[in-house]
Amino acid sequence: MKVLLVYPPTAQAITSILPKGVEAQRGAFPPLGILYLAGELEKYNSLKIFAIDAPNQKLNYDEIAQFVEREEIEIVGITVLSFHLVDAVELAQKIKIHSPKTKIIAGGPHPHIYPKETLSLGVFDAVVLGEGEKSFAELIKNINEKKPINIKGVLAQGEQITNEKFPDFIKNLDELAFPARRLLPKEIYYSVLSAQKPITTAISSRGCPYKCIFCDRPHLGKKFRARSAENVVSEMEECARMGIKEIVFYDDNFTTQRERVLQIAELVKKEKIKISWDIRARVGDLKKEDYKLLKEAGLVRIHFGVESGDERLLELIRKQITIDQARSAFKWAKEAGIETLAYFMLGLPSETTETINRTIELAKELEADFVHFSLLMLFPATPIYKMALEKGIIERDLWQEFAQHPTTDFSPPIWEENLDKTQLISALSKAYKKFYFRPRYIFSRLRKVSRFSALTHQAKMAVEILKLK
Repeated sequence: MKVLLVYPPTAQAITSILPKGVEAQRGAFPPLGILYLAGELEKYNSLKIFAIDAPNQKLNYDEIAQFVEREEIEIVGITVLSFHLVDAVELAQKIKIHSPKTKIIAGGPHPHIYPKETLSLGVFDAVVLGEGEKSFAELIKNINEKKPINIKGVLAQGEQITNEKFPDFIKNLDELAFPARRLLPKEIYYSVLSAQKPITTAISSRGCPYKCIFCDRPHLGKKFRARSAENVVSEMEECARMGIKEIVFYDDNFTTQRERVLQIAELVKKEKIKISWDIRARVGDLKKEDYKLLKEAGLVRIHFGVESGDERLLELIRKQITIDQARSAFKWAKEAGIETLAYFMLGLPSETTETINRTIELAKELEADFVHFSLLMLFPATPIYKMALEKGIIERDLWQEFAQHPTTDFSPPIWEENLDKTQLISALSKAYKKFYFRPRYIFSRLRKVSRFSALTHQAKMAVEILKLK
């Protein structure tokens, strides 16, 4: 049996607030979800697995549909994000035209939140809920052996949605196969923040125990589950053998268990693994001395979610950090020679011009190597989205309406209270320009950028920032 796993094209993706050049400042990363599924499916010798990363491989709907027809693919699994729902539906329709008998399965965060609505679109034969590695593999096995599709975590056309259908979260992540990275051309992946290439992503834990009201990864749950240090380092070693130069760990928070972080660093040093790595971390999790060890183990960059320069707003969004913790974390990282990226959000509940100015000033004070400002998006199934409905910030359940009738003109809701959308976009422009166009910052970056392509990407981002109004 032949199975194709696809991250769909993004030609009709919902337009974000930010210009494409700013959104693309991260670079191009491999779609980890489908590669994890592929790794699990490769345990079965009777299956031949293919993977397509349409945006980065520059493949359109017709080209993918023709590939399905030509290779006689029997099952196609499509990752569906709410932002890419229109594209996923378009791709499924094209495949059905070319290969009517091919089964099309939807997975990812959107079908998990809206399983009934996703199936009602009429283009998917089933949806996979929650973490899909085990249930999707069982689904493929049952189809291959012509057994009934009656699997916890899988909802097929015509089935009733019950609580019993939602799967348990995978307790032992060490049981999972490593992502099947060899199925995609590793050379196309890079980070604009890094001089290294090729680059890849990895995830060492799932679930975040914190209660930030804007969190949008319900399919992974809130219970923290971590892979062992030995398992993580084994994957890092495999990546190094493949010729990958840098790994971006895309955990919600890599540093939730400090001792595990230190174990990983010590193991990397002990095994003498020559690979750079980045993490997303929480200020306050690590001690001053930890940063030196992490640097020695190859850590080159930490992404910190600071979110706001106003203590009251941090408390309101339940971030459970302080500005002083942020100051210490950025200071200690800099002293250890580790680059930093700071995430900030504008447009939080009760946000004002004054609180935005405090956020901009904090961003400058922290002296991060990079910042990412964004407007708070009210994502479905988050506490803040429910709060917005209750307070009348948005009058209707816009995301559910979109899930039922996806269109390209849909605009993600934002929190418009003291400041409207026009004012928030103006504030976003101001934030980027105030941070990135300081002479001191420009000169510091010119000294650090060692790869011409990285300089080019950052110059393009600067042009897009200048376009912000």
